[in-house]
Amino acid sequence: MESEPPQQAIAGPYMALVLIWSTTPLAIVLSLRDMNALWALALRMLLAALVAVVVLRVAGMRLAWTRPALRLYGMGAVGMVLPMAFTYVGARHVSSGLISVLFGLAPLIVALLARFLVPGTLVRPLQWLGMMLGLGGLAFMFLHGEHLVRAELMGVLWILAGVLTYAGATVGAKRLGPSLHPLVQTTGALVLSSLGCLLVLPLAGGSMPSHWPGMVSMGAIVYSACFGSIIAMMCYFHLIRHISPGAVSLITLLTPMIAVLLGVLVNHERFRQETLTGMALIVFGLGLYSLQGWRDARRMRLAQ
Repeated sequence: MESEPPQQAIAGPYMALVLIWSTTPLAIVLSLRDMNALWALALRMLLAALVAVVVLRVAGMRLAWTRPALRLYGMGAVGMVLPMAFTYVGARHVSSGLISVLFGLAPLIVALLARFLVPGTLVRPLQWLGMMLGLGGLAFMFLHGEHLVRAELMGVLWILAGVLTYAGATVGAKRLGPSLHPLVQTTGALVLSSLGCLLVLPLAGGSMPSHWPGMVSMGAIVYSACFGSIIAMMCYFHLIRHISPGAVSLITLLTPMIAVLLGVLVNHERFRQETLTGMALIVFGLGLYSLQGWRDARRMRLAQ
């Protein structure tokens, strides 16, 4: 980590990232009120790519077009478009709070895949326990899934497909080796993602929308593009340079709980007891996993 910046330089981005990651699932659900899922995603990707290119130029940087850079852009695009496409399709049938909780499984699945696919990855006993509890919560929801209607069950499966593809792409990016500057890498991935969406729309996007989205849907799309895809990325990379990974990982513990509360208050979402129990197990497992990361970071800090 670099030398420690003033406390407010950490608190601001940290609070912003918690807020953005907590509200993005609700923004996805709201963006689908007036638009087909893939059209909403394509519009978000296009807006995000345009904003990222402008930010890149203002920062005095430019995209690299070497073969290793293109591989990184491609892996980033896969890890962006496929998970989001699955999520947008599933979001029509599940609550924003459940989306956030299911994506809380992503760090656990990334660690599990990296343990077997990325040499040198260490998973400690407490992290194994956290993984098992998180996956156990998911299994509980399915084993007691008779309360889920067919559409909701399909929505959960679509979201899980998004989580798995995101985790797989994350591990794949780790195996590619050294990365580019975060802003360059993200911009390249967004450009390829938006091009990919435009190519897929005629095949799978259905008919072109006959009217412009309403204010709520359009606002949610713009928010997702600017805040969910750009500002959140800047905050995230700022934080991982200045604070421990354990402290950063606590964000993934906070966001599902806040997202569930926002879904209930803003979108009037309701959950059955079986779903709440499964979600609680997932969040508790994520808490144990994050606790081990925090302990490791604290041990390293005391050893310095």
